[in-house]
Amino acid sequence: MTRWPSISAPKKPIRSRLFALSLALLASPVATAQTLTADDAARLAVERPDAAEILQSAITVAEGDLVTAGTRPNPVASIEREGAEGFGGDGSETIIRLEQTLDVSGRRSLDQRGAEAAVRAARLGANSDRILIAAEARRRFYDLLAAEAGRDIHLGYQAELEALLAATERREQGGDASRYDVERVRQEVLSEESELAAAETDVFAARQALAVLVGSDSVSEDMALVGELLPTAVSETGDGALPPAIAALEAEAEAADWRQKAAGRTTPDITVGAGVRQTEGPSEDTGLLFSLSVPLPIFDRNQGAYQARAAEARAAQAQLRLSRDRINADINALRFRVNALREAAERFDVGALQSANELRRIALSAYEGGEIGVFETIDALGAGRDAELRSLALKRDAREAALALAELLPETE
Repeated sequence: MTRWPSISAPKKPIRSRLFALSLALLASPVATAQTLTADDAARLAVERPDAAEILQSAITVAEGDLVTAGTRPNPVASIEREGAEGFGGDGSETIIRLEQTLDVSGRRSLDQRGAEAAVRAARLGANSDRILIAAEARRRFYDLLAAEAGRDIHLGYQAELEALLAATERREQGGDASRYDVERVRQEVLSEESELAAAETDVFAARQALAVLVGSDSVSEDMALVGELLPTAVSETGDGALPPAIAALEAEAEAADWRQKAAGRTTPDITVGAGVRQTEGPSEDTGLLFSLSVPLPIFDRNQGAYQARAAEARAAQAQLRLSRDRINADINALRFRVNALREAAERFDVGALQSANELRRIALSAYEGGEIGVFETIDALGAGRDAELRSLALKRDAREAALALAELLPETE
Protein backbone atom coordinates (compact mmCIF):
# COMPACT_ATOMS: atom_id res chain seq x y z
CA MET A 1 0.00 0.00 0.00
CA THR A 2 1.38 3.36 -1.06
CA ARG A 3 1.90 5.90 1.70
CA TRP A 4 1.86 9.56 0.77
CA PRO A 5 3.66 12.41 2.53
CA SER A 6 2.05 13.42 5.79
CA ILE A 7 -0.70 16.07 5.62
CA SER A 8 -0.68 16.79 9.33
CA ALA A 9 -1.37 20.47 9.81
CA PRO A 10 0.40 22.61 12.40
CA LYS A 11 -1.01 22.07 15.83
CA LYS A 12 -4.06 24.16 16.60
CA PRO A 13 -3.59 27.13 18.90
CA ILE A 14 -4.53 26.06 22.38
CA ARG A 15 -5.34 28.50 25.19
CA SER A 16 -2.93 26.80 27.60
CA ARG A 17 -0.06 27.14 25.14
CA LEU A 18 -0.87 30.80 24.61
CA PHE A 19 -0.83 31.32 28.34
CA ALA A 20 2.50 29.53 28.65
CA LEU A 21 3.87 31.68 25.85
CA SER A 22 2.76 34.83 27.64
CA LEU A 23 4.51 33.68 30.80
CA ALA A 24 7.69 33.02 28.80
CA LEU A 25 7.55 36.50 27.31
CA LEU A 26 7.07 37.99 30.74
CA ALA A 27 10.20 36.22 31.93
CA SER A 28 12.22 37.29 28.88
CA PRO A 29 14.55 40.27 29.36
CA VAL A 30 13.96 41.31 25.73
CA ALA A 31 10.17 41.47 25.49
CA THR A 32 7.35 41.84 27.98
CA ALA A 33 3.77 40.90 27.11
CA GLN A 34 0.88 42.63 28.77
CA THR A 35 -1.90 40.56 30.27
CA LEU A 36 -5.48 41.36 31.19
CA THR A 37 -7.88 39.44 33.42
CA ALA A 38 -11.62 39.82 33.90
CA ASP A 39 -11.00 41.40 37.31
CA ASP A 40 -8.60 43.88 35.72
CA ALA A 41 -11.26 44.85 33.19
CA ALA A 42 -13.87 45.32 35.91
CA ARG A 43 -11.54 47.46 38.01
CA LEU A 44 -10.50 49.65 35.09
CA ALA A 45 -14.12 50.22 34.05
CA VAL A 46 -15.22 51.26 37.53
CA GLU A 47 -12.18 53.46 38.12
CA ARG A 48 -12.53 55.48 34.92
CA PRO A 49 -12.99 59.14 35.91
CA ASP A 50 -16.27 59.58 34.04
CA ALA A 51 -17.76 56.42 35.52
CA ALA A 52 -16.58 57.35 39.02
CA GLU A 53 -18.09 60.84 38.65
CA ILE A 54 -21.45 59.42 37.56
CA LEU A 55 -21.48 56.94 40.44
CA GLN A 56 -20.64 59.65 42.99
CA SER A 57 -23.02 62.31 41.67
CA ALA A 58 -26.23 60.76 43.02
CA ILE A 59 -24.62 60.35 46.44
CA THR A 60 -23.46 63.96 46.47
CA VAL A 61 -26.95 65.17 45.55
CA ALA A 62 -28.54 63.11 48.32
CA GLU A 63 -25.99 64.34 50.86
CA GLY A 64 -26.76 67.92 49.83
CA ASP A 65 -30.47 67.27 50.35
CA LEU A 66 -29.66 65.89 53.79
CA VAL A 67 -27.82 69.08 54.71
CA THR A 68 -30.80 71.10 53.52
CA ALA A 69 -33.26 68.97 55.48
CA GLY A 70 -31.26 69.35 58.69
CA THR A 71 -30.73 73.11 58.41
CA ARG A 72 -33.00 75.43 60.40
CA PRO A 73 -34.58 78.36 58.58
CA ASN A 74 -32.68 81.61 58.88
CA PRO A 75 -33.91 84.21 61.39
CA VAL A 76 -35.38 87.41 59.95
CA ALA A 77 -34.16 90.80 61.20
CA SER A 78 -36.25 93.90 60.49
CA ILE A 79 -36.17 97.58 61.37
CA GLU A 80 -39.07 100.02 61.20
CA ARG A 81 -38.90 103.79 61.68
CA GLU A 82 -41.87 106.14 61.70
CA GLY A 83 -41.59 109.93 61.94
CA ALA A 84 -44.32 112.42 62.79
CA GLU A 85 -43.01 114.92 60.24
CA GLY A 86 -40.69 112.77 58.23
CA PHE A 87 -37.58 110.97 59.50
CA GLY A 88 -36.07 114.29 60.60
CA GLY A 89 -39.15 115.49 62.54
CA ASP A 90 -39.48 116.10 66.25
CA GLY A 91 -41.26 112.83 66.89
CA SER A 92 -40.21 109.38 65.63
CA GLU A 93 -40.52 105.77 66.56
CA THR A 94 -37.97 103.03 65.75
CA ILE A 95 -38.68 99.29 66.05
CA ILE A 96 -35.97 96.66 65.74
CA ARG A 97 -37.27 93.11 65.55
CA LEU A 98 -35.77 89.60 65.19
CA GLU A 99 -38.05 86.72 64.15
CA GLN A 100 -37.50 82.96 64.01
CA THR A 101 -39.79 80.24 62.62
CA LEU A 102 -40.09 77.17 64.86
CA ASP A 103 -41.00 73.65 63.77
CA VAL A 104 -43.44 72.52 66.44
CA SER A 105 -44.87 69.63 64.41
CA GLY A 106 -41.61 67.66 64.06
CA ARG A 107 -41.81 67.86 60.27
CA ARG A 108 -38.18 68.89 59.91
CA SER A 109 -37.03 65.90 61.94
CA LEU A 110 -39.04 63.58 59.69
CA ASP A 111 -37.66 65.27 56.58
CA GLN A 112 -34.18 64.70 57.95
CA ARG A 113 -34.88 61.01 58.59
CA GLY A 114 -36.14 60.71 55.03
CA ALA A 115 -33.04 62.46 53.67
CA GLU A 116 -30.81 60.09 55.65
CA ALA A 117 -32.63 57.12 54.11
CA ALA A 118 -32.24 58.74 50.68
CA VAL A 119 -28.47 58.98 51.23
CA ARG A 120 -28.36 55.27 52.08
CA ALA A 121 -30.45 54.54 48.99
CA ALA A 122 -28.09 56.62 46.83
CA ARG A 123 -25.02 54.83 48.19
CA LEU A 124 -26.61 51.41 47.72
CA GLY A 125 -27.80 52.42 44.27
CA ALA A 126 -24.31 53.58 43.33
CA ASN A 127 -22.93 50.26 44.58
CA SER A 128 -25.51 48.42 42.48
CA ASP A 129 -24.55 50.51 39.44
CA ARG A 130 -20.89 49.84 40.15
CA ILE A 131 -21.63 46.11 40.13
CA LEU A 132 -23.43 46.46 36.78
CA ILE A 133 -20.49 48.34 35.26
CA ALA A 134 -18.05 45.72 36.52
CA ALA A 135 -20.26 42.91 35.22
CA GLU A 136 -20.50 44.57 31.81
CA ALA A 137 -16.71 44.90 31.70
CA ARG A 138 -16.35 41.21 32.52
CA ARG A 139 -18.95 40.37 29.88
CA ARG A 140 -17.00 42.25 27.21
CA PHE A 141 -13.76 40.62 28.41
CA TYR A 142 -15.25 37.16 27.95
CA ASP A 143 -16.76 38.21 24.61
CA LEU A 144 -13.24 38.99 23.44
CA LEU A 145 -11.86 35.80 24.97
CA ALA A 146 -14.52 33.74 23.17
CA ALA A 147 -13.99 35.62 19.91
CA GLU A 148 -10.25 34.92 20.01
CA ALA A 149 -10.91 31.25 20.77
CA GLY A 150 -13.31 31.05 17.83
CA ARG A 151 -10.73 32.65 15.57
CA ASP A 152 -8.14 30.11 16.74
CA ILE A 153 -10.52 27.28 15.83
CA HIS A 154 -10.94 28.66 12.31
CA LEU A 155 -7.20 29.20 12.00
CA GLY A 156 -6.58 25.57 12.91
CA TYR A 157 -9.21 24.33 10.47
CA GLN A 158 -7.79 26.50 7.71
CA ALA A 159 -4.28 25.13 8.36
CA GLU A 160 -5.61 21.56 8.11
CA LEU A 161 -7.40 22.33 4.84
CA GLU A 162 -4.32 23.97 3.34
CA ALA A 163 -2.25 20.92 4.29
CA LEU A 164 -4.95 18.70 2.76
CA LEU A 165 -4.92 20.78 -0.42
CA ALA A 166 -1.13 20.49 -0.73
CA ALA A 167 -1.29 16.72 -0.23
CA THR A 168 -4.11 16.36 -2.76
CA GLU A 169 -2.17 18.37 -5.36
CA ARG A 170 0.80 16.06 -4.83
CA ARG A 171 -1.49 13.09 -5.34
CA GLU A 172 -2.85 14.62 -8.52
CA GLN A 173 0.69 14.92 -9.83
CA GLY A 174 1.26 11.26 -8.95
CA GLY A 175 -1.94 10.20 -10.68
CA ASP A 176 -3.67 9.08 -7.47
CA ALA A 177 -6.18 11.96 -7.29
CA SER A 178 -8.34 13.79 -9.78
CA ARG A 179 -8.49 17.46 -10.57
CA TYR A 180 -11.99 17.39 -9.15
CA ASP A 181 -10.59 16.35 -5.75
CA VAL A 182 -8.14 19.26 -5.81
CA GLU A 183 -10.82 21.81 -6.69
CA ARG A 184 -13.16 20.40 -4.07
CA VAL A 185 -10.56 20.96 -1.34
CA ARG A 186 -9.73 24.39 -2.76
CA GLN A 187 -13.41 25.37 -2.54
CA GLU A 188 -13.40 24.39 1.13
CA VAL A 189 -10.24 26.45 1.70
CA LEU A 190 -11.76 29.51 0.06
CA SER A 191 -14.99 29.08 2.01
CA GLU A 192 -13.09 28.85 5.26
CA GLU A 193 -11.17 32.03 4.40
CA SER A 194 -14.47 33.93 4.52
CA GLU A 195 -15.33 32.28 7.83
CA LEU A 196 -11.94 33.28 9.20
CA ALA A 197 -12.44 36.87 8.01
CA ALA A 198 -15.75 36.98 9.87
CA ALA A 199 -14.04 35.60 12.97
CA GLU A 200 -11.33 38.26 12.74
CA THR A 201 -14.07 40.89 12.49
CA ASP A 202 -15.69 39.51 15.63
CA VAL A 203 -12.36 39.77 17.46
CA PHE A 204 -11.90 43.38 16.35
CA ALA A 205 -15.44 44.36 17.35
CA ALA A 206 -15.13 42.65 20.74
CA ARG A 207 -11.79 44.38 21.40
CA GLN A 208 -13.29 47.76 20.53
CA ALA A 209 -16.29 47.15 22.78
CA LEU A 210 -13.99 46.32 25.69
CA ALA A 211 -11.73 49.30 25.00
CA VAL A 212 -14.69 51.70 25.10
CA LEU A 213 -15.51 50.58 28.63
CA VAL A 214 -12.06 50.17 30.18
CA GLY A 215 -10.11 52.69 28.10
CA SER A 216 -8.32 52.21 24.81
CA ASP A 217 -4.93 52.43 26.52
CA SER A 218 -5.75 49.29 28.51
CA VAL A 219 -6.50 47.03 25.54
CA SER A 220 -4.07 46.31 22.71
CA GLU A 221 -3.86 43.69 19.98
CA ASP A 222 -0.81 42.01 21.50
CA MET A 223 -2.34 41.83 24.97
CA ALA A 224 -2.80 38.29 26.31
CA LEU A 225 -6.15 37.60 27.94
CA VAL A 226 -5.83 35.42 31.02
CA GLY A 227 -9.00 33.63 32.02
CA GLU A 228 -11.13 30.53 31.71
CA LEU A 229 -14.32 30.78 29.67
CA LEU A 230 -16.10 27.96 31.48
CA PRO A 231 -17.30 29.23 34.90
CA THR A 232 -17.02 27.35 38.14
CA ALA A 233 -20.06 25.67 39.66
CA VAL A 234 -22.26 27.74 41.96
CA SER A 235 -24.23 26.74 45.02
CA GLU A 236 -27.82 25.77 44.34
CA THR A 237 -28.98 27.55 47.50
CA GLY A 238 -28.20 31.06 48.66
CA ASP A 239 -26.39 32.10 51.81
CA GLY A 240 -29.02 34.67 52.74
CA ALA A 241 -27.09 37.61 51.30
CA LEU A 242 -29.34 40.45 50.20
CA PRO A 243 -28.94 41.39 46.52
CA PRO A 244 -27.60 44.96 46.24
CA ALA A 245 -30.50 46.01 44.02
CA ILE A 246 -33.01 44.92 46.69
CA ALA A 247 -31.09 46.71 49.43
CA ALA A 248 -31.23 49.93 47.41
CA LEU A 249 -34.98 49.55 46.82
CA GLU A 250 -35.55 48.97 50.54
CA ALA A 251 -33.74 52.20 51.36
CA GLU A 252 -35.74 54.09 48.72
CA ALA A 253 -38.99 52.72 50.14
CA GLU A 254 -37.92 53.81 53.62
CA ALA A 255 -37.14 57.31 52.38
CA ALA A 256 -40.54 57.52 50.67
CA ASP A 257 -42.24 56.43 53.90
CA TRP A 258 -40.51 59.16 55.91
CA ARG A 259 -41.50 61.76 53.32
CA GLN A 260 -45.10 60.64 53.57
CA LYS A 261 -45.01 60.96 57.36
CA ALA A 262 -43.54 64.44 57.09
CA ALA A 263 -46.24 65.51 54.64
CA GLY A 264 -48.89 64.20 57.04
CA ARG A 265 -47.92 66.68 59.77
CA THR A 266 -50.44 69.51 59.37
CA THR A 267 -49.56 71.51 62.47
CA PRO A 268 -48.33 74.86 61.13
CA ASP A 269 -44.97 76.35 61.95
CA ILE A 270 -44.92 79.18 64.50
CA THR A 271 -42.97 82.36 64.01
CA VAL A 272 -41.87 84.12 67.17
CA GLY A 273 -40.29 87.55 67.33
CA ALA A 274 -38.68 89.84 69.89
CA GLY A 275 -37.46 93.37 69.59
CA VAL A 276 -37.06 96.88 70.96
CA ARG A 277 -39.23 99.94 70.34
CA GLN A 278 -37.73 103.37 70.94
CA THR A 279 -39.73 106.59 70.83
CA GLU A 280 -37.91 109.88 70.35
CA GLY A 281 -39.26 113.40 70.59
CA PRO A 282 -40.96 115.44 73.31
CA SER A 283 -41.40 112.25 75.28
CA GLU A 284 -38.78 109.55 74.91
CA ASP A 285 -39.57 105.95 75.76
CA THR A 286 -38.01 102.54 75.22
CA GLY A 287 -39.86 99.22 75.44
CA LEU A 288 -39.58 95.56 74.58
CA LEU A 289 -41.67 93.83 71.90
CA PHE A 290 -42.79 90.23 71.54
CA SER A 291 -44.71 88.78 68.58
CA LEU A 292 -46.21 85.43 67.70
CA SER A 293 -47.67 84.50 64.30
CA VAL A 294 -49.31 81.26 63.19
CA PRO A 295 -50.68 80.57 59.68
CA LEU A 296 -54.24 79.31 59.88
CA PRO A 297 -54.68 75.99 57.99
CA ILE A 298 -58.03 76.93 56.50
CA PHE A 299 -57.46 76.52 52.77
CA ASP A 300 -54.08 74.83 52.42
CA ARG A 301 -53.82 71.84 54.75
CA ASN A 302 -51.07 70.18 52.67
CA GLN A 303 -53.56 67.75 51.12
CA GLY A 304 -51.89 67.73 47.72
CA ALA A 305 -48.39 67.11 49.02
CA TYR A 306 -49.59 64.34 51.34
CA GLN A 307 -51.48 62.66 48.50
CA ALA A 308 -48.40 62.77 46.26
CA ARG A 309 -46.04 61.49 48.97
CA ALA A 310 -48.45 58.72 49.93
CA ALA A 311 -48.67 57.57 46.31
CA GLU A 312 -44.87 57.59 46.07
CA ALA A 313 -44.59 55.49 49.23
CA ARG A 314 -47.12 52.92 47.99
CA ALA A 315 -45.38 52.72 44.61
CA ALA A 316 -41.97 52.25 46.28
CA GLN A 317 -43.31 49.40 48.44
CA ALA A 318 -44.98 47.77 45.42
CA GLN A 319 -41.78 48.08 43.39
CA LEU A 320 -39.83 46.53 46.25
CA ARG A 321 -42.18 43.54 46.47
CA LEU A 322 -42.24 42.95 42.72
CA SER A 323 -38.47 43.34 42.35
CA ARG A 324 -37.76 41.05 45.29
CA ASP A 325 -39.91 38.27 43.80
CA ARG A 326 -38.48 38.74 40.32
CA ILE A 327 -34.85 38.93 41.42
CA ASN A 328 -35.15 35.90 43.68
CA ALA A 329 -36.72 33.93 40.84
CA ASP A 330 -33.98 35.08 38.46
CA ILE A 331 -31.29 34.09 40.95
CA ASN A 332 -32.71 30.58 41.35
CA ALA A 333 -33.06 30.17 37.58
CA LEU A 334 -29.55 31.45 36.88
CA ARG A 335 -28.00 29.19 39.52
CA PHE A 336 -29.62 26.21 37.84
CA ARG A 337 -28.66 27.44 34.37
CA VAL A 338 -24.99 27.99 35.24
CA ASN A 339 -24.58 24.49 36.64
CA ALA A 340 -26.64 22.84 33.88
CA LEU A 341 -24.70 24.51 31.07
CA ARG A 342 -21.39 23.86 32.79
CA GLU A 343 -22.20 20.15 33.11
CA ALA A 344 -23.41 20.06 29.49
CA ALA A 345 -20.14 21.63 28.31
CA GLU A 346 -18.07 19.17 30.31
CA ARG A 347 -20.07 16.20 29.02
CA PHE A 348 -19.76 17.49 25.45
CA ASP A 349 -15.98 17.83 25.75
CA VAL A 350 -15.64 14.33 27.16
CA GLY A 351 -18.02 12.80 24.64
CA ALA A 352 -18.66 14.56 21.34
CA LEU A 353 -15.53 16.71 21.22
CA GLN A 354 -13.17 13.84 22.01
CA SER A 355 -15.00 11.69 19.49
CA ALA A 356 -14.72 14.39 16.81
CA ASN A 357 -11.00 14.82 17.49
CA GLU A 358 -10.52 11.06 17.26
CA LEU A 359 -12.47 11.03 13.99
CA ARG A 360 -10.21 13.77 12.67
CA ARG A 361 -7.10 11.84 13.65
CA ILE A 362 -8.38 8.64 12.04
CA ALA A 363 -9.39 10.45 8.86
CA LEU A 364 -6.02 12.14 8.47
CA SER A 365 -4.21 8.87 9.03
CA ALA A 366 -6.48 7.01 6.63
CA TYR A 367 -6.08 9.66 3.94
CA GLU A 368 -2.32 9.54 4.28
CA GLY A 369 -2.53 5.79 3.79
CA GLY A 370 -4.81 6.12 0.78
CA GLU A 371 -7.66 4.32 2.55
CA ILE A 372 -10.31 7.08 2.20
CA GLY A 373 -11.01 9.85 -0.26
CA VAL A 374 -10.96 13.61 0.03
CA PHE A 375 -14.69 13.93 0.72
CA GLU A 376 -14.56 11.75 3.84
CA THR A 377 -11.49 13.67 5.03
CA ILE A 378 -13.15 17.06 4.59
CA ASP A 379 -16.22 15.78 6.39
CA ALA A 380 -14.14 14.56 9.33
CA LEU A 381 -12.17 17.81 9.57
CA GLY A 382 -15.38 19.86 9.37
CA ALA A 383 -16.96 17.72 12.09
CA GLY A 384 -13.98 18.45 14.32
CA ARG A 385 -14.24 22.19 13.71
CA ASP A 386 -18.00 22.17 14.34
CA ALA A 387 -17.53 20.23 17.57
CA GLU A 388 -14.95 22.76 18.79
CA LEU A 389 -17.28 25.65 17.94
CA ARG A 390 -20.16 23.92 19.72
CA SER A 391 -17.99 23.37 22.78
CA LEU A 392 -17.04 27.05 22.72
CA ALA A 393 -20.71 28.10 22.43
CA LEU A 394 -21.71 25.96 25.42
CA LYS A 395 -18.95 27.45 27.55
CA ARG A 396 -19.87 30.97 26.42
CA ASP A 397 -23.53 30.38 27.35
CA ALA A 398 -22.49 29.08 30.76
CA ARG A 399 -20.29 32.14 31.33
CA GLU A 400 -23.09 34.49 30.25
CA ALA A 401 -25.40 32.90 32.82
CA ALA A 402 -22.70 33.27 35.48
CA LEU A 403 -22.25 36.95 34.59
CA ALA A 404 -26.00 37.55 34.79
CA LEU A 405 -26.01 35.89 38.21
CA ALA A 406 -23.07 38.05 39.32
CA GLU A 407 -25.08 41.19 38.47
CA LEU A 408 -27.59 40.11 41.11
CA LEU A 409 -25.18 38.40 43.54
CA PRO A 410 -21.67 39.74 42.92
CA GLU A 411 -20.10 37.36 45.43
CA THR A 412 -20.80 34.48 43.01
CA GLU A 413 -18.30 35.89 40.48
